[in-house]
Amino acid sequence: AMCFFHAVVIERKKFGPQGWNRVYPFNTGDLATCIEVFYNYEERTRIPWDDLRYVFGEIMYGGHITDDWDRVLCSAYLQNSIHSGITEELELAPGVIVPNFNNFKEARDAMSDGFPSESPLLYGLHPNAEIGFRTLQAEVLFRTINELQPRQQGTTGMDPAEDVKVKLDELMSSLPDQHNLQDISERLDEDRSPQAHVFYQEAERANILREVVMLSLTELDLGLNGALSMSVQMQALFDCIHVNKVSDSWSKASFLSLRALGSWFQNFTDRNLQLVEWTAELQTPKVTFLNYLFNPMSFLTAIMQDTAIRNNFDLDQMALISEVSKKWPDQIEYAAKDGAYICGMFLEGARWDNSQGCIEESAPKELFCRIPCTTVRSLPSTKIDRKDQYECPLYKTQQRGPGIVTGLWLRTKAPPRKWTIAGAALILDVAE
Repeated sequence: AMCFFHAVVIERKKFGPQGWNRVYPFNTGDLATCIEVFYNYEERTRIPWDDLRYVFGEIMYGGHITDDWDRVLCSAYLQNSIHSGITEELELAPGVIVPNFNNFKEARDAMSDGFPSESPLLYGLHPNAEIGFRTLQAEVLFRTINELQPRQQGTTGMDPAEDVKVKLDELMSSLPDQHNLQDISERLDEDRSPQAHVFYQEAERANILREVVMLSLTELDLGLNGALSMSVQMQALFDCIHVNKVSDSWSKASFLSLRALGSWFQNFTDRNLQLVEWTAELQTPKVTFLNYLFNPMSFLTAIMQDTAIRNNFDLDQMALISEVSKKWPDQIEYAAKDGAYICGMFLEGARWDNSQGCIEESAPKELFCRIPCTTVRSLPSTKIDRKDQYECPLYKTQQRGPGIVTGLWLRTKAPPRKWTIAGAALILDVAE
């Protein structure tokens, strides 16, 4: 059981972020130490399985793990592998049942002849996981090849300078207008709601990003026209535009994204439209697209703050409740009476069954499942029943780890541990 657990945690990294949020240096020394610890308890009449799982998951293997959600995953694997049932027939993975052996030769023969070929199912993942990581490998390969191509000719067959000039003019003409923060501040009540604070801060961030983009594009335009000498920063931006990549200087002021330049710019425009709609009436939208916010957690925190203020609750005791509806944004007529409607989330590693209102296995070849409008409200954690719910991590991008937002609780009929091992997570921005 420990050998299979060790093999799974080592090889799971090939599935990328759906496997582990970060890459960890697990090694055979971890396995050997765990087995030695187990031998110390082998002769006891009652083996402390909970203690062993804690030692293995928090100290031996857990000593390498730095991400909280990866620690939850490691614990889930150990709960499947290290328990009193390992003294009987053990199911290591779906359909992989290991009988008791009388000697080493029987065990070796059974593993050699009866063990199935490697597949995502052995890791507790859906077969779609292999499609995802193979697709990512291909994208990285072609992106590298594209970046290594000689710069003698642009993507449209023009000279690189002409190609970049055409794209630059298109970007500058499509850049959204600045938000008038002074006018917005004057129109807002002195006693602003937490949601109003969030949208005002989002407008500030959008203005900063627009200023960075506009300034760098203007400088590059002057450089291409011969009015300025090409600096290192201008040349770097030139190369990024040429290969359809977001500049590092833009990324520092930007929302977290894995998109190519064209898609990133369109996404920035879409985000800005939500802010434009908010500035018209300064009221929280009927449906807030969470994937269009620079800081999604600030909006979720605002929901908790608003509830705590209205009901005189302690903010540090508040927790979020998420209820997925069957409606889409265009079907929502009024704002939520309690909390807010959010949209713009995709489920990876599983799917949302609208008819049953719970998480189910992914459909074949459907890597991401769009989630309908979700009502998010807040109550003190002591008043919330988490029975038959899976705490699904919410990330900003498919890269997961660096973009963690929070965990939203979704209804499930299967044990929550199943979805933890399956790598089920909500993603806000799926790169096209």
